[in-house]
Order: sequence, then C-alpha cells, then structure tokens
Amino acid sequence: MSTLPHGTWPSPLAPADLAIGQVRIDEVRPDGPDTWWLESRPSQEGRSALVRHTGASGTVADVLPAPWNVRSRVHEYGGGAYAVDAGRVVVNDLTSRRLHRLDPGSFDPVAITPQSADVRFGGLELRGEVLLAVREDHRGSREPVNTLVVLDLAGPNDDFGTALVQGPDFVLRPALSHDASQVAWVEYDHPNMPWDTTRLKRAVLRNRRLHGIRSVADTEGVSAVQPRWSAGGALWFATDESGWWNLHRLPAGEDAPAAVHLHDQDLASPQWTLGAVDYAILDEEHALVRRWVDGVARLGVLDARTGDIEDQPDDSVAFAHLGAASGQGVVLRGPIDRSAEVARGTVGEPWAVLATSGSAALAPEWVSPAEPTTWSNSLGQVVHGLLHCPRNPDAIAADDQRPPLLVMIHGGPTSRAEASFDLGTQFWTTRGFAVLQVNHGGSTGHGRDYRNRLRGQWGVVDNDDIVTGASALAAAGVVDPQHLAIRGGSAGGFAVLRALTTSTVFAAGTSYFGVADLAGLATETHKFESRYCDGLVAPWPDGHATYRDRSPLHHVADLSGRVLLLQGSDDAVVPLAQAQDMAAAMREAGHEVDLVVYDGEGHGFRRADSIIDSLTQELAFYIGVLGLEGPDLPCGP
Repeated sequence: MSTLPHGTWPSPLAPADLAIGQVRIDEVRPDGPDTWWLESRPSQEGRSALVRHTGASGTVADVLPAPWNVRSRVHEYGGGAYAVDAGRVVVNDLTSRRLHRLDPGSFDPVAITPQSADVRFGGLELRGEVLLAVREDHRGSREPVNTLVVLDLAGPNDDFGTALVQGPDFVLRPALSHDASQVAWVEYDHPNMPWDTTRLKRAVLRNRRLHGIRSVADTEGVSAVQPRWSAGGALWFATDESGWWNLHRLPAGEDAPAAVHLHDQDLASPQWTLGAVDYAILDEEHALVRRWVDGVARLGVLDARTGDIEDQPDDSVAFAHLGAASGQGVVLRGPIDRSAEVARGTVGEPWAVLATSGSAALAPEWVSPAEPTTWSNSLGQVVHGLLHCPRNPDAIAADDQRPPLLVMIHGGPTSRAEASFDLGTQFWTTRGFAVLQVNHGGSTGHGRDYRNRLRGQWGVVDNDDIVTGASALAAAGVVDPQHLAIRGGSAGGFAVLRALTTSTVFAAGTSYFGVADLAGLATETHKFESRYCDGLVAPWPDGHATYRDRSPLHHVADLSGRVLLLQGSDDAVVPLAQAQDMAAAMREAGHEVDLVVYDGEGHGFRRADSIIDSLTQELAFYIGVLGLEGPDLPCGP
C-alpha cells in the first residue's frame, strides 16, 4: 500500500470508464413475458436505443438499429417516448421527428405521423387499437400548446391527432383502462409545477371523443399524479393531500376515491418526465411500491385492504420504473455496490437480472457506500444528505491529513440524490475525496413540508443547507476545511455559483450548465419551467429585485474561490448565454474562470467525448486549485 496525498490516489476508474460501456436505462416496461427499456448510450453519440428482453428465449437485443433515437422532447425533458401492448410498439424517433408503429413479429417501422420539427409527442399510451399522446405544438408565435390527442395507428395523422383535452396549460400522463374505454389524465396551469397543484380527471372514450368528464382529485395545493387502471376498472393514483405522496384508489362504479394507506413516506417522485412510474398494480388489492425510509428507498407490496406495506427481500437502495405483467414484477433497481439493473421476478422470490447499466465494475474493497447523514442548518432545521468516504485498498494518506470534500448538488431543485451505487461518485472516492450529496430543503422523499421549505427561498434555504453541511464536516474533523469543493448541474450549478458568491467556504466549484441569472431563466427558458421561479423565488416581473439579489451574475465581486463552467451549446433549458455572461462578468471583475462549451450538447451531456473531456477538465481543475497534498484522518462522524 502506497502513502499518497488525497486526490492523487491511483484509481481503477478513468474518465472514459464513465462513458464507454456505460448506459443510462430508462422507461422499463413489461409486456406479457417480455421486458422493454431504453438505453441512452454515450458511445453512440448519446442516442436512446429501444431494447427488448424476450421472456421465452432469454435473449436481449436492440429493436431498432442506429441512428434510430427513441426520445421525446415534450417539456424538453421528454418521457413516454414509446408504448408497447401485446407485442405492438409505437416509438417517437427523434432523428426523423415522427411516430412509428412496429407490429408484432416484423418490427418493420411504419411512419404514422408527418415529419415535423415543430410538433412533438410524448407520454405515449397504447391499448389495443387506441393510441394516446401528449402533443406539444410549437407552430404558433407564442408558447407551445399542450394537448391530449388520440391518433390513428394506421396513419397518416396529417392533423397530428384528434384533440381530446385542450385548454389547460399542461396535460400529462394519459392512462387507458384495460379495455380502452376509459381515460384518466393529469392537467394543471401556470404558475404551478406538477408537484404543486394538479387536477386528475377521467372520462369515457368513445368514437375518438371524451364523454362524461369528471374530476377525481382537484384541490388547490395538492399534487395528484400517475393515474393507472387495474384490470377490474379501478383507478389508482398518488396524491400528497396528507403531506406525503400516498396511493389512493377509485373503485369501479364509484365516485369518491379513498386512500389505500396513509404513511409518512413518499411513494411517488416529482413528475419531471412523462415516463416515470413509481408503482405497479399487481392485482385488485395489491401494488408493488417504492418508498423512502431514512434516506434510502425500499421495495414493498402494498395491501390495499389493510394499508400495510410488506418490504421485499431486496437490498437495493433505489427503485424506479416499477411494472407488473404475467404475474411478475419488473423494476430498475439501484444496488449500493454495483450499477443499476433491470430485474424481473415473482414477488417474494429472488429476481433475475436482465440487464445492467454499466460494464465497468469495482471490487467490493473499492466501493464507498452511501451513509445517510443529517445536520442542522442555521435555523436549527434538520437537513438530509449522503456521505461517501474515501476508499482505496492500494493507497493511504499520511496520518495527519484529512481528505478534501467534494459537495455534490442535485438538479431540479425539486429532485433528490439517491443512495445507490454511482460510478461518478466512486470516480472521486477512489481518488481520495470524501463526497457529500446534499438533499437540501426543497428536495423530495421527505414529504411536502420539506419540499416546500424552498417556496420563495431558492438560493437562500438550499444555500444555507449546503454551506452548513460542508462546514459541519470540517468542524468535526472529518474533512480538510481548506480543501472544500462543490459541483452541480442545472439548479445544482446555480447552487455552486450561489455558494461561491455568498460564502468563503469553498475553494473551487464546477458548474455544469448552471443558472447564473435568475431573470434570464424566467424570461428565456422553455415553457415547462417558464413559471417555475414564481414559486421558488417570486412572481415575475414584480419580484425583479429579488431575482437580481439572488443571481450570482450580479455578485461576482463577492466571489470566493475558482470556478469552472461546463456548458452545452444547444441547451434549451439553461441557455448558453447564462455561462457566457457569467464568465464575462467574472473576467471583468478580475477573477480567473474557465469556460468550456461542448458543441451539439443540450441540457445534460450525452456523448462519450463530452463526458470524458468534462471529467478530465474537472479533475485537473481540483488538483490544480486545491493543491491536494497532506495526510489523512478517518472519514466518518
């Protein structure tokens, strides 16, 4: 074992290992004995491939070759880019900008919509001969129009579908009953986001028209999400009326839904995309659910008759895209010591792994697992986070050295960091960094009150939670107070810049496509988030003074530490101008700043060359700025 300074330990993980051979698995869907999912592949220019595991043979194969790119750009974040029923598939191809039908057995794509760069589809739902979609129409001169439409599976749909629901600012998550005779959907209006106030409705679908539209859940300040129908015609959904996203059910033939359980645990996640699935109906009285307990996720079976949840024998700590078919459950699970897996099996028995998201693996002695941790912010409130200690069996630092700390901030900000294995985190811990992932006020998984801490306080509450978290670890002797760095993307990038311009805690910060000017975000971003800041900051433009006060762009004179800005040229969520203006302001104020722009990348880097270069730049940045030398004390409270 070698004695080396923290941050310089030899790691088995190179930047290329986080791109080559790695995929991001999304939208896992069961269909009879078969299982389908999407793989976003950096090594293939970031394209999203549709993959099928055939239950009868156990084979895994791409359904469509490159350059097919099964993605949606509705709300920019997409979701619901494909739907499958009884072997028939409908896909949204980003390359051709058309919907295509693939019939069972042949998988010869048949275009069913005209080509258009201005009309987008997502949230696809297919039952038998009925195809629903969320249509986002950019052909007008004002903001895009969102509509729930029904489409002809035979095509050509020259009108881009028949409108079923129009008028609300947003329509999402259509759900068809098993016989395709009933539809449920979620709708809401500006300035709300889908985790603020939504309306859940249902109607009878007949002759391509809706009849007898009724409200199922429509309460101000309540988020109702993810409607799904049971085989017997009951409508299930999640709502946070109790303060937590709990499951409710409207039995067939009845008018009043009721909670099937009431626990102080979230069973759903924020609806950033049109394809997230947080529970699966197993039968009329049972559902496969994911709930967060003490900072980690648990997989369980909910008994609607008693409200009890029986945890399943699975030691994973993250679960997404739950599904059920042919008497089996399907899930994308995140173990604590290896990459995410698609797993399928019978409830109560061991499940088979169908696919994994990464070929790069670490032996157990290299893995730094997440340790749920808490601290108090300046108001005395409890804040949640995940701590990863440095771990490397081949290296150790001198006895009197404490490790550098890299604070990681998730995006959103209405989101959360998961406790599951992440190769990106291990990239740093194997080099001798301690990592703190902050689930600051406003994060999900801790109930509505915790989420609402950020209402009107974005850039204040989260900033305080971040600074106090890093300071607490330094004060406890866990990390070196002179070697603190921070990184984040999107809203996490805003947190990086905000922390560097309001405190002197961090010596270095890396902002991936982060927000520098809140006013610019409010006026230039896409429709889905165009009023997001009304709730997070203040109504625009009345609150322009608050926007300016919290924008890092206007406080570069107070900046402490060095900054690295990494940005995609084609970002429609946080436009390139945000990074360019921040860099220009910093240089004018006499600060050093590095700005790297990746051509062709949007909001989140998808291509292997961009991922590799950005990590290479970031690692060299910390080594240079922090100086990364000196000894080690054990990491841990």
